[in-house]
Amino acid sequence: MSYFESVSRDGPGRTGILKSGEMEIDTPALINMEAGVLDFGSPWGESTQVTGEPDIVVPPSKRCPPGLDRDYTKYLGLGNEDLLDNFESQFDGYTDSLVMPVIGGGRYSGLRNEFSQKISDYDVVLVDMAAQLYIPHELVSIIVSIKKGVGFDTAVYAPAIATPPLIPLLVYMGIDLVDSYRAMECASDNVFFTQDGNQKLDSLEETPCQCEVCLNNTVAEISGMSGEETYKAIYRHNLRMLQGELKRTRNALRRGLLRELVEERVKSTPSLTAGLRKLDHEYHGYLEGRTPSFKRYSLHANTVESLGRPEIQRFIDRVKNRFKPPGSEVAVILPCSARKPYSKSKSHSVYRKGTMGRGDEVILTSPLGLVPRELEIVYPAQHYDIPVTGVWLEEEKKLIRNCLTHYFKENDYRKVFVHIDGEMAALCRDIFSEIGVTAEYTTPNKDPRSDESIERLKKAMEGYPKRKDRYRDMIRSIADYQFGVGVGEKLLEDSVVKGSYPRFRVSRKNGEQLATLVPQYGMLALTIEGVKKTTPDKYHVEIGGFYPKGSLLSPGVIDASREIRPNDEVWFTGEKAIGVGRAEMSGSEMKSSDRGIAVKVRHVEER
Repeated sequence: MSYFESVSRDGPGRTGILKSGEMEIDTPALINMEAGVLDFGSPWGESTQVTGEPDIVVPPSKRCPPGLDRDYTKYLGLGNEDLLDNFESQFDGYTDSLVMPVIGGGRYSGLRNEFSQKISDYDVVLVDMAAQLYIPHELVSIIVSIKKGVGFDTAVYAPAIATPPLIPLLVYMGIDLVDSYRAMECASDNVFFTQDGNQKLDSLEETPCQCEVCLNNTVAEISGMSGEETYKAIYRHNLRMLQGELKRTRNALRRGLLRELVEERVKSTPSLTAGLRKLDHEYHGYLEGRTPSFKRYSLHANTVESLGRPEIQRFIDRVKNRFKPPGSEVAVILPCSARKPYSKSKSHSVYRKGTMGRGDEVILTSPLGLVPRELEIVYPAQHYDIPVTGVWLEEEKKLIRNCLTHYFKENDYRKVFVHIDGEMAALCRDIFSEIGVTAEYTTPNKDPRSDESIERLKKAMEGYPKRKDRYRDMIRSIADYQFGVGVGEKLLEDSVVKGSYPRFRVSRKNGEQLATLVPQYGMLALTIEGVKKTTPDKYHVEIGGFYPKGSLLSPGVIDASREIRPNDEVWFTGEKAIGVGRAEMSGSEMKSSDRGIAVKVRHVEER
């Protein structure tokens, strides 16, 4: 029996297990270090002499360089389908070997996707001519097209392309298997791999790392070896670099920090940076659909590329489309703080003396644009960190302009009090003048925390009604943000909110619990009674006629909402059961995958 199963996920990146017979590979991995691979190559060449029983067999295929025109590329790809059919029928002697078909299509992403769909029932596939694709334009689009085509239960192998800086990006895009052939090629040219790129032997003054080759030899000693010895020494070093980077990548992925590693590594070359930007801008839906709704560790927005992260763009989009302000007559714009949630910071405790519980509070920040006070504990508003210099990048100002403009066009206030200074105050002045919003600036040339600024804010807001039921507003807003507009009203109807910030419970008036706010992630955990009351249809899983005992596995899923992301709170129903739990995979993966845990069940009861 052979299969591929995803184990942990961070965006499209994943760890997994590829198993066939006695072979078991923990991915992402170097395939040629883990398995015996027999490649029958192109039928245009000489026939391959087979010896022994390989772990993986690559069927014959007509390899297609990216430079060919589309019609001829398609002709070759269609020919590969016949070659694969013939191989499967004629080479039945390799019944214990895993067959790895080749996905052709050259530089045409549409063809790659078409051919991928036709072999999506295989456990592993090979990307033809991956090393010949141009980074970023061709490689990114081809990998995404193939991943969409083969689905979630197929491992994808990109041959002869892996270098240390590229590995995290490849894995982030969804590649499961690479090899050390590029390491061999570079070693034959006296080129060392490093985390930041490649370096020629004759350009080094010192060996570049702490592997056994670099520790035990000087540059002069390696240069003085025979050609074969030099090649072997550099290849051993290059192999260690690849293995080390794969370890770092797997560790980062398991911790939910793969994106941080990718942003660090792509800075080594402009082409890799361009590849990440293309992935963010052109394939946001592909990334966001596979990115967890929250992570255990802080989100470090250290680069301009961080602004394109799917978690950040998701937050911005939900504030625009799922958040409805509590309805105060006025709004006040406040600076962010280093401590999260903002309410726990010293600066915001000072600002409260000025607002006196009046108005809708909006915190202006990068990289999230703006954070309504009611959403300050949701991920990633409570979990991000940025380098603070006092200077705003143009990209940050553009993002904030877009968010502020949308918010104050959609929500009508009698007046907006701007309690920030410097560049952001000037930006607000420009925006509000442009869209016709009445604004008053309460910190002219002063620190917003100063006594004078707080006194000005206090006087400005006197006379406006104080907010009531702030915590009910927060629960309503979080429920809408998490499950969709209207769910918050359903949850709070004839319900009471108890507890102290940020630990709240929502119950019926008779004491029956409906939901608990989990402060670590700013998410509501619903009880079965809670989902019966709210029925959040965007986060529903339909299961078969069975009663789950333990986790819900994907083969038991009949249908799942497309909005579901890993770590989302979901509810499930079937003929015999209703329950709630946390998603381990996206709704799309639940529907199409034949292996893995779909939902970690928290509560279940018979119907």
